[in-house]
Amino acid sequence: MEKYEHLRLPPIAGNVDRQTRGGGGGYVSPPGRNKADFSAQSVQKADVIKSSFASLKNKISKNINPSFVFEIKINQSVSPDGFEDELARMGIHVLSVAENKRGYWVVFADDAELTQFKNKLTTYGQPDGSKYDFFNAIESFQDIPVDKKIGKALRDNPLSETADFIDIELWRMTDPQKNEQFITELKQAYTDWTQFRITDTLITKTFVLLRVKLTKNIFDEIIELKEISRADRPSITQFNPFEYISPDISDIQLNAPHEDAAGILIIDSGIISNHPMLEKCVGGAENFQTGEQENHDTVGHGTAVSGCAAYGDIEASLINKEFTPSNWIFSAKVMYAERNDYKGTVSAAYDPEKLIEHQFKDAVESFLSNPNYHIRVVNVSLGNSNEVWHKNYLRQLPLAALIDELAFIYPDVVFIVSTGNHHPGNTYETIAEIKDNYPTYLTKNPDFKIINPASAALALTVGSIAGEVRIEKERYGAEQIKTIIAEENQPSPFTRTGSGINGMIKPELVEYGGNLILSDNRGKISEDRGGKIAVINNKTTGDIIKFDYGTSFSAPKVAHLAGKIANQFPQRSGNFIKNMMLAGAGYPFSPNKDFYSAKDKKEAETKHLSICGFGLSDFERAVNSYSNRAVLWDEGQIGLNQIKVYSLQLPDIFFTEQGKKKIIVTLTFNPETRLTRGDSYLGNRMEFHLFHTINPQALIEKYGVISENTEQSGGVPEDLKKFEIDFFPGGNTRKAGCHQKAWKEYKKEPKNRPASPISLVLLNFNKWITDPNRSQDYCISVIFEHEKEIELYSQIRTNIQVRARI
Repeated sequence: MEKYEHLRLPPIAGNVDRQTRGGGGGYVSPPGRNKADFSAQSVQKADVIKSSFASLKNKISKNINPSFVFEIKINQSVSPDGFEDELARMGIHVLSVAENKRGYWVVFADDAELTQFKNKLTTYGQPDGSKYDFFNAIESFQDIPVDKKIGKALRDNPLSETADFIDIELWRMTDPQKNEQFITELKQAYTDWTQFRITDTLITKTFVLLRVKLTKNIFDEIIELKEISRADRPSITQFNPFEYISPDISDIQLNAPHEDAAGILIIDSGIISNHPMLEKCVGGAENFQTGEQENHDTVGHGTAVSGCAAYGDIEASLINKEFTPSNWIFSAKVMYAERNDYKGTVSAAYDPEKLIEHQFKDAVESFLSNPNYHIRVVNVSLGNSNEVWHKNYLRQLPLAALIDELAFIYPDVVFIVSTGNHHPGNTYETIAEIKDNYPTYLTKNPDFKIINPASAALALTVGSIAGEVRIEKERYGAEQIKTIIAEENQPSPFTRTGSGINGMIKPELVEYGGNLILSDNRGKISEDRGGKIAVINNKTTGDIIKFDYGTSFSAPKVAHLAGKIANQFPQRSGNFIKNMMLAGAGYPFSPNKDFYSAKDKKEAETKHLSICGFGLSDFERAVNSYSNRAVLWDEGQIGLNQIKVYSLQLPDIFFTEQGKKKIIVTLTFNPETRLTRGDSYLGNRMEFHLFHTINPQALIEKYGVISENTEQSGGVPEDLKKFEIDFFPGGNTRKAGCHQKAWKEYKKEPKNRPASPISLVLLNFNKWITDPNRSQDYCISVIFEHEKEIELYSQIRTNIQVRARI
């Protein structure tokens, strides 16, 4: 089928300011509350935590002047800014907001006596205390329990009398000098380096992180300090290299990428730069850890990931006997090999004294600041399996937050992160249990949720699906005694699933990363190599190919796609590249309700969305339009609390011609983020709605004033809902993130056929950004697709050209 360039989406109105008006408001008194009793009890509780803080100050070293940090439990959805102002008037400052506004907020008090807080509490309990009705939203307040600060890995493996490394996260104070002063005081209080030593510090705009080597005794002392928000063992890696085959490369053609090709940065365990399949595409390599002095990959993981980023499908290249890399590969080494001679294993380890977050930041800034490298993609195939989202932690962790900060600073770069893996054999004891519970465990079992840093909002998170089913022939009849967990194109049995922070869709994409084909070997579960994919080994001769599986390899295959799109559109932004990747994605496997044991098709689709995101992307569909598939797009900027309207005449043939047809809208933008704002991790939220029949000018007028209730209930005024095209996923689901995609499929001509014009409304809501003049970059695309080979593209193009002339 002939290929065409994508069309530009025609705007009707530029950035139109909205006037927001309140939709209700006020603080509702909880059912059954007696204000006088609550006031008296709360004043007593304030005295308790005040006394507890005073005791702590007397107990700890005189060199440390601790801050008064505690938590307040909020019982209703409140305006974070408004409630923060109420607290600030009492000398109490918000450090962290609960994810759904309700729940535990962390605060810092200037006044250790809580004088104003107690005075207003007392007034609240009196007959004339209604002016302090913000106390209606407070359920309780208390010291933050020490157990709540300790991460899973540290709970499972506590410190001993021998000093060992841990990571300590501090609450980022409103005055950053307070954090710096506290760190200085810690160093002055504990001067014996054999007992306590801060080896690394990283302070960013949203978090403060320390790498500390200390003993159990000192940890037990300092964990009580209110400034400490979290303590845990450093990130661990779980890679298991497999070495298998020795292909004959004498007749394989090995090429170099185009001179002007973009760069892909791999942050991992290094690279074998003189590997015969990589030596022609390695643009540079640097070392950011001290465990090994050399740049080359002694673990094998970084080399395997780099090969997938350079070539995509390694096995296809072997079959075709040609290796042509799409992009230049750059390597940042942040891990080194740790060998166990007793077990004969090699595993990856991080620099014990340096924060992985600090190494990551140094690596990204070092490579991306060099314009000669022309790096457009950063791949992150690492994660911490102890930090499972919404199981082991409930707020964004520093590494994910750092990726978002860097993605905001470098808007032309696409960050790709793997979801992580969890072998079902770690949850179920037998093959039969795994098979019986697949795939429902992927959504129901919290062990399979994404891990840090896969929750990074501005990065594309990538899961895994299974490829063609095949079994390695070992002996006659082997096929009958092996259990295939997933069929072709179904979710890989080990892939991790979403959603992410604030319910945003994670992962967004999937790629082929392998399968599990299992057999019982004397009571032990064995894996067939047929479920694994070919990757490049870290050997330059002999076994230069190995077989492995995991999202570690599906992620760089998506990075490979991003690099090819960047080559095709070198002047376009990161938002554009991500938009085209999502627009070109689809489901090679569409589940019915029985597959996920769902009550109906919609529930099955929702579960599939949380596992596979928007599906498997395809380069040709990402960069090309066709006669029956027209892609229209626009890049621009929109101010806070503004709207933009696009409109076009959709040819009648789209609906009148029999056959399935689909409308797809994709929005990508790169907002500022803040780790402490659990209520809205994104500083501003964008959303879109597509309308039919109605005059676009009427949309501009209706959206000129929109209440907060309208924003919260779906962003569509009541009298416009009958004109809205109903998409999946719905507006409240998709607007949670900054990578949004929704679609409407018509299997036949609808009874109430939508009529032209088709108009797209784009909205930008401010959540906590203080600069009213801030503009948000974005990319939006709309696809009209018909299964029949009709002349849809040419008719849409003609309609746009006619309107442009008018």
